[in-house]
Amino acid sequence: MSTRYLGVITNNQHSVFQRNVIAGARQVAEARGYELVIDSYAEDEAHPRPITLDYRRMAGVLVIANAAPPDLLRAMYRAGVPLSLVSHADPDLPVPAVFADNAQGIGQLVEHLVEVCGRRDLVFIRGLSGQRDSDERQAAFAREVMRYNLRVPSEHLLNGEFSAEIAAEALRRLLASGARFDGVVASDYLMGIAAVETLRAAGWNVPYEVSVVGFGDGPEAEAAGLTTVAADVVEQGRRAARQLISQIEGLTIRGITLLSVRLVVRASSVPCAQQTGRSGTQDGYG
Repeated sequence: MSTRYLGVITNNQHSVFQRNVIAGARQVAEARGYELVIDSYAEDEAHPRPITLDYRRMAGVLVIANAAPPDLLRAMYRAGVPLSLVSHADPDLPVPAVFADNAQGIGQLVEHLVEVCGRRDLVFIRGLSGQRDSDERQAAFAREVMRYNLRVPSEHLLNGEFSAEIAAEALRRLLASGARFDGVVASDYLMGIAAVETLRAAGWNVPYEVSVVGFGDGPEAEAAGLTTVAADVVEQGRRAARQLISQIEGLTIRGITLLSVRLVVRASSVPCAQQTGRSGTQDGYG
C-alpha cells in the first residue's frame, strides 16, 4: 500500500504548544497508517519563508493556529482538500476546529485569584493580537473584570505576544513605572513563568505579595510551581487528526470542538489566609 500523507502547517514546530499538538496528531495519524508532512515556515522569526507544502499531494491538511493565511485556506478548501484547524477558525469556511475552552480557563484563573487569593489589582499579559486563542482569552479577562467589579488600568494590559522574553520586558517596564498590583494573569504558562522570574528578580515576593497564574500547563509549569489551567494540548492534536481522517473517509464534520480545562493550583498563588505576615519574605515558596 502506498504511503498516505497528512500535511501540517505551523509556524514553528519546536515551540511548546505546536510541538505538543503535532505529537497528538502524529499518534493518531500513525495508528491509522498516515505519515505527517510538516511545513514549519517561521522557525526563524526574523526570516520566515513561504509556505511550500504541496497540499494537492496530501490526503488532508491540519493547520495550527493562524499559520495558513486565509487565501491559502480557501484555496485548499476549493481544491477539495479535507481540512482540520487547531486554535483557529475561518468564519467563511465550514471547516472543523478544535480549541481549549478559553473562557472557562480564564474564568477559573480570575476566580482563583479573586475568591481564593483575595487579589483585586490585576495585570493581564496578553498573547498575539489577531490570534484567536489570544483574543478570546483577553475578551474573557475583560468579562471577568466586569463580573468582579475590578479596576484594571490600561497600563496593566501588557503585550506578551506568547513570548517569555517579550512578556518579561513588558513587566519590567511596568515595574519601573512604579505600578502596584497583587495578581498577574498570563495568556500562556511560559509567559507566566517569565512573570514569576521577573518579579522575583525585582525583589517582589511571589506568592505572598503577588500571585501569578497562567493559561495552559506543562512540565515547565509544574517545575516552576506555577498555578495554571491545564489544557490538554496533545489531545487537541489527537482530536483534530481524528476529525481530519474522518473527513478523508467520507464523513462531513463541521463546527468548533471545545475541550474543557481544569485549575491546577501550585505555589505561585496561595489563599489569602496564608498571606498574613509573609510579605517581604521569600521562604514560603516550594
